[in-house]
Amino acid sequence: MTWLKKSEPTEAWEIEDDEKIGDIELARQIREICNSVADSAEAVSVLYYGPSTETKKREIDRYERAKKRAEKKIEQISDELLRDTAIYQVLNFCMKAGDVETAERLFHQIQTARIAALVKSEHPMFRDS
Repeated sequence: MTWLKKSEPTEAWEIEDDEKIGDIELARQIREICNSVADSAEAVSVLYYGPSTETKKREIDRYERAKKRAEKKIEQISDELLRDTAIYQVLNFCMKAGDVETAERLFHQIQTARIAALVKSEHPMFRDS
């Protein structure tokens, strides 16, 4: 019977909010996304090269959903410093997961010199960029 079938639990950050929110609230939500899914990001980096399991699929899916949601919220931030700070948080989240391709793309979106320097000091791979 399909009505007894368990569905995937919905994360708090996946609930759509229709109201218009400001830059500070968007930045806070991005920080919450990154913090709440940090364990999945770490699991993705460990599980990525291993055999395919349900746990691996679930953790990768959770990471991808969180990353997509955070990037969508970044696009809504108009203040340059807040946006770059949010990018920095998502970039660290991606590096934790070993998602270098996304991290590189995010790094090139940073416009604030101070935040770019912070990223370069924490992640040597960006020093030549």
